[in-house]
Amino acid sequence: MWGQRLSVSMIAVAIVTCVTLSFGGENGLGAVASAAPIAPHSDSRSASRSAEPKECVGSRFATFGAIYDAVFDSLKPYLPQEIQQKSTSIKAGAHRDMSRLRISSLAVSNHPYDLGADDKDPIMKYRDPISQWVVTQLVAVRDGRAGEAIPVENLTLAQAVESVWLYLYVTVMVPLTVLRRTLPSIGPLAGPISIGTLITLPILLGVFAATQLYKSISEKLVDSCVVSVTRSQKANAGKSVKDLRFAYAVPGMVRDIAGQVAVADADTCKPIGDLPLTRIVTRTSDYLQAITANPATDRQIAGMTTRLQDYLRTTRVHQNLIPADPADFNTPEYILSQVGVLIPYVGGAPLDAIIGLSHNRNNKQDFAATVPMSDLTVTKSLTAAYYAYALAAHMVELAWQEGGTDPTAALANDLFPGLGITTDMLPKSTGIVGAPNLYGLVVYHNVLRSMCLAEDKRPAPAPTSSKRVPVSAARW
Repeated sequence: MWGQRLSVSMIAVAIVTCVTLSFGGENGLGAVASAAPIAPHSDSRSASRSAEPKECVGSRFATFGAIYDAVFDSLKPYLPQEIQQKSTSIKAGAHRDMSRLRISSLAVSNHPYDLGADDKDPIMKYRDPISQWVVTQLVAVRDGRAGEAIPVENLTLAQAVESVWLYLYVTVMVPLTVLRRTLPSIGPLAGPISIGTLITLPILLGVFAATQLYKSISEKLVDSCVVSVTRSQKANAGKSVKDLRFAYAVPGMVRDIAGQVAVADADTCKPIGDLPLTRIVTRTSDYLQAITANPATDRQIAGMTTRLQDYLRTTRVHQNLIPADPADFNTPEYILSQVGVLIPYVGGAPLDAIIGLSHNRNNKQDFAATVPMSDLTVTKSLTAAYYAYALAAHMVELAWQEGGTDPTAALANDLFPGLGITTDMLPKSTGIVGAPNLYGLVVYHNVLRSMCLAEDKRPAPAPTSSKRVPVSAARW
């Protein structure tokens, strides 16, 4: 057991380094600041803390301070004698340094468990690193914690894992995915296989493997025995410094939005993604009328709302002909979708649409059934928009490729006549054109499926739920 705990602790120390390097220093992103010197007698506080009873906890309460102590103490017998004699002062100095180094809460992403979610809640399924960070910040703004400073001493392993993955996702995974989707099919080898395919395949498998590795680490560390902590360390896990804030001004619109939403709950608060369009139209109309001071404008908005609601009620759609969202694919469907991008012509959006329709059929959904558009959910609407955009971009690319009218290739031949530049020699448009769909609409959709309207929140049922206690509300 100690060997496993030590190996996990060593990983945590590496993550500490990654976080520190990611945030930079005073000239970096502005997310880290140095505090005033810690008051004296920290050695005595450390000694008294070591005498407290300890509890072995997972990554949600495993603070960097506790992880440092565990690693240092495990290596102490192997250190030179002079260092062992100074071990108390060395540890005290390290804790002072970690307490001085503060990270803005705006630079930290929390695990859904730390937001009060449990395994049944939508955010556990419908999330990506960006949407999870957005939800974290909306909850922080709503609770008045925007811009708070968290000492590295109190930063938890869960916060480090989620935050490091966020920055890796934004700076590495997204660019690699865009690169993969733009790489041309250069150098045909055999059938659909080309040099371009051989180059993109490692990127595809690498991003997939990294994502699965993150999910496994994030899930297992939460309930693992990572390190033993004292009562005070557990109480301060993930907590900020009292009355110390970074000078960030939260826009009024963001504060307004944050005040109206909460983390969706499977039992007490239906996600916004499950609400019907008529509800969204009504709320939008009420909001617009509330912020206008002109009675004539209010009447115009009310009239337009009435006409729009009438149209939604009288227009019927075949909602089951909207393919299932890729986020709802099961494991075989997801793997087929990921590998299918290598198939010429039909790989990508067309194949995903076929998989989505097959998913609906396997779930006994009637393709002939219709519903008023007013009853169409936000999720169904955004899924339809996702496929419409993806299929349109795919068809445009095929038209450019097969018709030889790719504007980039034409421009290149005009600039460099005689080179015979073809579409297969140039980056494909899919990566750039599809990026707003993958990293814009999908993120927005995940946020709407992860959050609910605060006005819809109902009292919690009888205490049989396995709700996770947020770090900020944790008690010994």
